Amino acid sequence: MSVGTILSRLTGFARQWSMAVALGVTVAGSGAIPDASAFAIANNIPNMIYELVAGGVLSSMFIPIFIERMRADGEAAAHKTTNTLFSLMLVVLGIVAILGTLFPEPFVWTQTFTKSAAEREVAVYLFRFFAVQIIFYAFVALSTGVLNSYRKFFAPAIAPLFNNVVVIVVLLGFYMPLHESNRQLAIIALGVGTTLGVVALFVAQVPALLRVGFKFRWSMDLADPSLRKMVRKGGWLIVYVIVNLIGISFRNAFATSAMPDGAAALQYAWMWYQLPFGVLAVSYLSAVFPELSHAADHKDWPAFKEYLSSGLRSLSLLMLPSAALLLALGTPLVSLYRFGNFPGDAIPLVTAALTGWTVGLFFFAAYMLVLRAFYALQDTRTPALTNIVLTIVQVGLYWALPQLMAGQYALVGIPLADTIFFGLHLATLLVILNRRIGGFGFAGVLDGWARSLAGATAAGLVAWGVLAATTGLGTGVGGNVLRLVLGTVTGLGAAYGVLRLVGMKEIAYIDGLVGRVLGRLSGRTSS
Repeated sequence: MSVGTILSRLTGFARQWSMAVALGVTVAGSGAIPDASAFAIANNIPNMIYELVAGGVLSSMFIPIFIERMRADGEAAAHKTTNTLFSLMLVVLGIVAILGTLFPEPFVWTQTFTKSAAEREVAVYLFRFFAVQIIFYAFVALSTGVLNSYRKFFAPAIAPLFNNVVVIVVLLGFYMPLHESNRQLAIIALGVGTTLGVVALFVAQVPALLRVGFKFRWSMDLADPSLRKMVRKGGWLIVYVIVNLIGISFRNAFATSAMPDGAAALQYAWMWYQLPFGVLAVSYLSAVFPELSHAADHKDWPAFKEYLSSGLRSLSLLMLPSAALLLALGTPLVSLYRFGNFPGDAIPLVTAALTGWTVGLFFFAAYMLVLRAFYALQDTRTPALTNIVLTIVQVGLYWALPQLMAGQYALVGIPLADTIFFGLHLATLLVILNRRIGGFGFAGVLDGWARSLAGATAAGLVAWGVLAATTGLGTGVGGNVLRLVLGTVTGLGAAYGVLRLVGMKEIAYIDGLVGRVLGRLSGRTSS
């Protein structure tokens, strides 16, 4: 799974790099939304619609209920429930996709209400092509849920690689060459090609589904007890998702208000912010969620608490040093975008936005784990209620913090608002969970966080020192890559040494991972 995730994330960077080269970013100016932000906004809307209609229910409730259904009634019954969900998603999301294709303006307005209809014209046009993506995103979520329930993680981890490759080819092979000579055809290629990438994301998982014995069949058994349970428990989850979408809408609208290409600038920063989370935390969370669900289903509370406390410590081990490295190496990382239409004066802005999110990277990862703990308990009401209150705070911060920033750096207030939101929500849910299931060794969790912070401090200081000592290598691509490699390797080495020195027991996870990699390499060498 880790190999697949790494490959997918590497091609994800290549995809984002291709977007920076082909679409660029505009730091100054006003008026129409540039192609980069139009693409980012229109491409994000299918994800939001899918999350509104089905995504939250499928990704959060499906695995616990699928496992419960398979244990109680057998594999065939669980597969039938899944096929009913596939059929329902095809009908419901198909109708939404048709409406989005025929009437795209209202959908795009939700993300750009600070702009006029003329200024969001390109985003509206692109969304006509993107609306159908919501069907395939739903299929991807269901497929991933089935495979993860069987403890099959590689196919879902590697599937984004195929999506990334398709979009890279579209951006560099079609949009960029056509943009100057035939812009209309370039936009069409962007719309069609990006949607084909989402289709590839689903198709890549089909062989793995067939291998576990799942077969696609039309089913409309609306009396299915598991389906009814999912709908019953999914009501609060839908509330949670709706509130999230409102928050995201305000984020995009305030971003485009701060600067025309604000949505694109944030997306470039988000890619680096999500890289350590996607490579390290997602793999861990994907593996631990079925275990939390299994323990909750069997009411094995000691195991549930152990998975939770161990997860909170392990995520600090993975995320805090990663955040320190991002803070130290942010400028050369963002400088890697400096090709094609990406201007040099955008580097400080994107780096600052990256910093705003990075200081809360661990909050975000830990929040995702605690949220899964509630969903494993099949409690969707509590996170929905806390989300309503804290999203009001978040939207207020989206408005207030940019007012405190100067000029183009007003955009940085938006990621800072997200960092505060995730920190507050994590603390709130931890307090509630502690009262719900009793103590889960939180003193030990805090001890692990403190030890991880010591390792992170060492990583950041060493990486920053290496960066300062290697300015002679230059700021070109070659020099930046070499400085990044040196800073990352020495920083991680320093973190590992300090973590071992302070006795962080979860370091055994890193030892095992390194041992497996070295074992595979030595095996290949000997053969």
